Amino acid sequence: MAHGLDRDAVLVLDADSDEFVTVPGLPAHLSRNTVSLSSDGTRLVFLSRQDDGAGPMRVVLHALASGARQEFVSDGFVRAALSPDGSRIAVLADLSNGPGIPGVGDEIAGIVLIETVTGARQPLWSAEGYWQEDAISWSPDGRLLAATYLTLDDVITTVVLDLSGKVIGVHEDRVALPGAHSVWTSDRELIVYPEPDDESPLIAIDALTGSERRFTRRNFSGYLAITGGRVVRPGSSPERVVTTDLNDTDERPFLTFRPAVSIEAIDIVPSAVR
Repeated sequence: MAHGLDRDAVLVLDADSDEFVTVPGLPAHLSRNTVSLSSDGTRLVFLSRQDDGAGPMRVVLHALASGARQEFVSDGFVRAALSPDGSRIAVLADLSNGPGIPGVGDEIAGIVLIETVTGARQPLWSAEGYWQEDAISWSPDGRLLAATYLTLDDVITTVVLDLSGKVIGVHEDRVALPGAHSVWTSDRELIVYPEPDDESPLIAIDALTGSERRFTRRNFSGYLAITGGRVVRPGSSPERVVTTDLNDTDERPFLTFRPAVSIEAIDIVPSAVR
């Protein structure tokens, strides 16, 4: 999935034709940087304002084949990710009581689970802080969640939780990529990058032990996604997207767009990796 054409189109790679097609019938006010795919590649997940551009945010599940939608509305929703089995949505939510001014009132970042069949909502976790830098991702087995937020002390932090809300690990100055399928390399290992040094290499973290494995960075053109143990990044010309290994070597062509497009985000589901 990629988006970023002049008309802000959302594109998906059709499994039958092996060509990119534009997804029709999406809301006019969708939040572009929140768009991701379900793990089976059949639905889009994104946040959107109401059709008139006002009102509270809604989490939308959009079926690619039929265009059918499910919507879940709340003022505080920020970003969402669908569980691998499609039964639950993990939603980053602003649970603050204050006016949104730093230092005034409570500033609370939280995660809410929503059952996709019933719409039932379960508060899972919260902490003092903001979703200024935000990411949320399920482990491939659906047992853990990784989320990135900003603490009240302005420390970018990635937290790992189980589905009871228990904190498994807290990793300060570590940022997860925003793509729903770009964080976890296995059921217990996640990939992050350090802050505030944007030129630092990627880091693999064992979610259960907290041990880290640091890679080598040789290219500073930015990260678009991670899939199948490889980094997706812009190529040497505007129309090219390439992949490298996690040490920034073994560059290979990945996608070519003609005419060139400005890509804001890419989400690649595990089943699409060949």
